[in-house]
Amino acid sequence: MENMTDYQYAWMMYLIGAVGCSLAAWLLFRRAGRAWVHFVVITVMVILFTPYAVDAETMTMAPAVYTLLFGFMEGGFTAIKPVLKVMLGLWIGTLVLSLIYQLLTRNRGRAQPQAVHRQKHTKERHYDEEYAESARRASTRPLTREERIARDELMHEEPIRAVR
Repeated sequence: MENMTDYQYAWMMYLIGAVGCSLAAWLLFRRAGRAWVHFVVITVMVILFTPYAVDAETMTMAPAVYTLLFGFMEGGFTAIKPVLKVMLGLWIGTLVLSLIYQLLTRNRGRAQPQAVHRQKHTKERHYDEEYAESARRASTRPLTREERIARDELMHEEPIRAVR
């Protein structure tokens, strides 16, 4: 890090901040649904991570969002058209890739809950059969499923002490 120039140091600090902002966007929207998370995080990342050449001969780069802002203040809309085209193209391209990824992996998360549902249903059936057998042995009227669940909940709770 001895040979790091101010330019490289500035980019490093900027990229660390951009990663933090991208992570914050993900944390804020992660419960909004997969499609919304992808849309928001991609939008934030395109805005923050897209570089643009300020000087094409020396390849001096700057974040495109800053180039967009300062270019608009200096020269108006015509000055920022190239930057805007790059950012929009990158944004649309990554959204298309994200959509393809989501379509290819859409059933991956649903297989597990069905297996859990089957397992739960099997346990309930086993529980019902076991209880019916014990009721037959005791020759009493079998309780309904709701009655059994209520009885089991009451049996597993702490005893209630009488208050004087």
